Amino acid sequence: MLADGTKVWLNSRSTLTFPGSFKGNIRNVKLDGEGYFAVTKNVEQPFIVETNKCNVKVLGTEFNVMAYAADSVWETSLLEGAVEILVPGSNNSGMRLEPNMMASLKGNRLVKGRIKEADYFLWREGLLCFNDISVRDMIEKLKLYYGVDIVVNNTRILKNRYTGKFRTKDGVEHVLKVLKLNNKFTYTKNDETNVITIN
Repeated sequence: MLADGTKVWLNSRSTLTFPGSFKGNIRNVKLDGEGYFAVTKNVEQPFIVETNKCNVKVLGTEFNVMAYAADSVWETSLLEGAVEILVPGSNNSGMRLEPNMMASLKGNRLVKGRIKEADYFLWREGLLCFNDISVRDMIEKLKLYYGVDIVVNNTRILKNRYTGKFRTKDGVEHVLKVLKLNNKFTYTKNDETNVITIN
């Protein structure tokens, strides 16, 4: 919990930089990774989440931001309230979201849409949820969540699709063992280099 009462949940491999107390006319934090925010309302002191690609400005709301500096994906999803997304260095005035909407950055352009999957936010409760996702995209998420490098030599599995839920505490190898049930592959893990190779 932050000094103003705002609650923050951070996903794996995520960091949040914030002051001990908020002074001045804004409440400013910096996020690298993924965070879910339940912001305490204060009309006179907006809350701003800075990331490496976009900033999210709110007054009081619940929203999720995914902005890993090492990843090309940037997106935010709004569950309650309203947010404004600002692209630093851009000439446009930003984009406003309403509840159950999301925005993602495609190149230098913000794209708005409806939240596709409510289960996506269950990471706060220690669950990884995949809904009809390609194995290629699933592996990218596993790399982010578990901080491992995954090399895929068996590229035929990458276009396959998967739906399922996993407890994060069970680890990446548990996910791979379950994935192997429907996809024919083997894997090895080098503990010294933290690399998993899928053959």
